[in-house]
Amino acid sequence: MTSSMEWIRRNYGVPARHGMHVTYGGKPAVILGTRGPHLRLRVEGERRTVTDHPTYRIVYPEVPRPARPRGWCSWCTQDRAMTAAGVMGKHRPAFPTAEDCPGVGKTPMWPVEYRTNAEAAGRQ
Repeated sequence: MTSSMEWIRRNYGVPARHGMHVTYGGKPAVILGTRGPHLRLRVEGERRTVTDHPTYRIVYPEVPRPARPRGWCSWCTQDRAMTAAGVMGKHRPAFPTAEDCPGVGKTPMWPVEYRTNAEAAGRQ
């Protein structure tokens, strides 16, 4: 199961992360979390939080792309490393099993645009 923030990064192609400093409507803001498919932000100088769409009025800082090509496995729906040929590399599904994922060697659902929680933590 993916987190809401991972879902937002995957579906909207934005580098949103908890605690990230962004610009919202021309003012500095911090991402506090999610509310469904939307981001909760605290705009500097305002008391209340704002909930808005991840692609509306938000300017994200420049974030490096993944060093190795990565994609979302269509079978286990996890962010995994891809081979140079553009197919899913060898990995095991998130649930305990002794066998490789059936998605190994197949094309991913879509490529990973920005680093996800698994990659940031150094996991495959």
